[in-house]
Amino acid sequence: MSVYRYINALSLDVVAGALVSTLFFAHLFNTKLPVEILIALGLAVWSVYTIDHLWDARRSNQSTGSFRHQLHRRHFKLLTVIASAALLAGGVMTGYLPAATRLVGLFLILTVMVYFLTVHLYHSRASYHKEILVALIYTCGIIAGPYSMAQGHFSFNILLVAIQFAALAYSNLLLFSYYEHEMDRQQNFSSLARSIGERNIKLLIRWILMAILLSAVVGLILFNKNKVVVESQWVIILMTIPLGTLLWYREYFKQQDRYRLLGDAIFLIPLFWL
Repeated sequence: MSVYRYINALSLDVVAGALVSTLFFAHLFNTKLPVEILIALGLAVWSVYTIDHLWDARRSNQSTGSFRHQLHRRHFKLLTVIASAALLAGGVMTGYLPAATRLVGLFLILTVMVYFLTVHLYHSRASYHKEILVALIYTCGIIAGPYSMAQGHFSFNILLVAIQFAALAYSNLLLFSYYEHEMDRQQNFSSLARSIGERNIKLLIRWILMAILLSAVVGLILFNKNKVVVESQWVIILMTIPLGTLLWYREYFKQQDRYRLLGDAIFLIPLFWL
């Protein structure tokens, strides 16, 4: 647990989840991804998450910050250098990507810039867009490579899974906000939980998870003869169940940041289907 806690704090499991997820979508698109796309995605995800954590660590209170904040504050200079190198390497790697992938990547870079400008440079307690913006950026990032290699082929089946993935990513971030409500208040960090309250965000998460499960059941019924769709819907169900567990057993998962370990690990679940 202690080793994985460091892996989670350094966002390495998030990178692994992003790579597994993009391979999952490549399977849905029935296409293969060049290794350059996987490397570029891994570098982009890790550098963006690390810069975000470094920014938060710089602003957080030393006595009340999370384990992740403390780790990034303690190794601030080293992680800043590594993140900068990762960004530079990612920039170089874009020159080896297909033209269509570079175009989608440019859009994502602009979206990330909007996120940093609105959440960090102009942060406030009433930040309603933070979690949904990150969820959309994450989902678009993992779909970008497979979509570009499939040359724009985007069936209703894939659209359904993409929406479900975005909803899962959003629920995941809302759960983190729900668990970290008090810490965010102490650190004066913006989050939806602070904006609408713990009771309302718990209700919102519950409805989103129910909607995901309902859509998966409908998908199983409507596309019961399509093996790929049926398997993808079972994957969505298996990814949703742990998030529901986090919602109901808060006191247990709050210890030692267990909620983050399980929450980020759900994006590794599609690995068992590939």
